[in-house]
Amino acid sequence: MDPEMRKKIDETFAKVREPQSDAPIVDLGLVQKVTYSQKEKTLLIQLAIGYPPGECPACLAINGVIKKGVVRRAKEAFEAAFPELKILVE
Repeated sequence: MDPEMRKKIDETFAKVREPQSDAPIVDLGLVQKVTYSQKEKTLLIQLAIGYPPGECPACLAINGVIKKGVVRRAKEAFEAAFPELKILVE
């Protein structure tokens, strides 16, 4: 990946915050993988937010709400920073 693109991606990630702690999601280890396709004009962000087996139903619901918030914030930040790309966050 071109260094300028990498820098812009890193700067954008620094702005995406986890809703409860307000810490950047990269600092919390919530970014698993980033794939950029110049040819397809897409940026795929895979998050490392899972649901441990055997977790209580209330905890699962809370984790689901947090994940939706992180996905929304990441999508909004990257769509603003890269309007020419299709942004996918999963």
